[in-house]
Amino acid sequence: MSKSRLFIGIGFIPAVLALSTTGCATKKYVSAQIAPVNAKISALEAAAKEQTEKEQADVSRVEAKIAATDGKVAEAAAAAERANNSAAQANQLGQQNQAAIASNGSAIAANASAIQALEKAMNYSLVAEGVVTFGFNSSNLDKADQGTLDGLAQQARSAPRAEFELLGFTDPVGTPAYNLELSRRRAESVARFLVHQGMAVRGIHLAGLGKEPVPSDWLADGPAVDTNARDAKSRGLARRVLLRIYAPAGNPPAATVTSSQQ
Repeated sequence: MSKSRLFIGIGFIPAVLALSTTGCATKKYVSAQIAPVNAKISALEAAAKEQTEKEQADVSRVEAKIAATDGKVAEAAAAAERANNSAAQANQLGQQNQAAIASNGSAIAANASAIQALEKAMNYSLVAEGVVTFGFNSSNLDKADQGTLDGLAQQARSAPRAEFELLGFTDPVGTPAYNLELSRRRAESVARFLVHQGMAVRGIHLAGLGKEPVPSDWLADGPAVDTNARDAKSRGLARRVLLRIYAPAGNPPAATVTSSQQ
């Protein structure tokens, strides 16, 4: 090998060593420069990840709130629907109750009218009265008496549910027991005639009172009679049946018919 080639080889080695040394220095520099960047990138990635996780957590919370709100809205809508249904049912019941109240009002009015009619039907008043007289010791009706009773019967027919009150009397002649029996036979004679005229037996009430004193209000509407009088006229008036007709309120006013035997 020549000297020139030796010098060239010797000179090349430092150059190679220099280049080798320079390459190592460049990598270190680059590494030194890149390391902070990588650290920043890692920090940014960590921050981004943290931010993403936070945002995802926030989104989850928002979605949970939205779901809860949707549930409350749905519950409120269901409650509103139930309230509307209840209101509709209440309105329907109210209308039914109003109809029932109106119906009950009509029924009450009808009942009130029926009660008033019943009160009138039960409130009897005197509508007619008359007197028939008899012969001595007799309980037979003559033509005049029959005419009087026929007129009273006709008047009773115009008074629905008429009731007859017959009170028989005698003059003072005879024993009390006999006069009591005779006064009753006279009342029964009048009752038989009324039944033949179509009057209901259940509406005829009679009593034989003889010559015995009776309450003054029983005789207040009849002719004044002195049963102790001795003249023939007073004794003739004493031999009588006092007849009264009663009927429910609203019938014609009382009339008086009298027949006397001489």
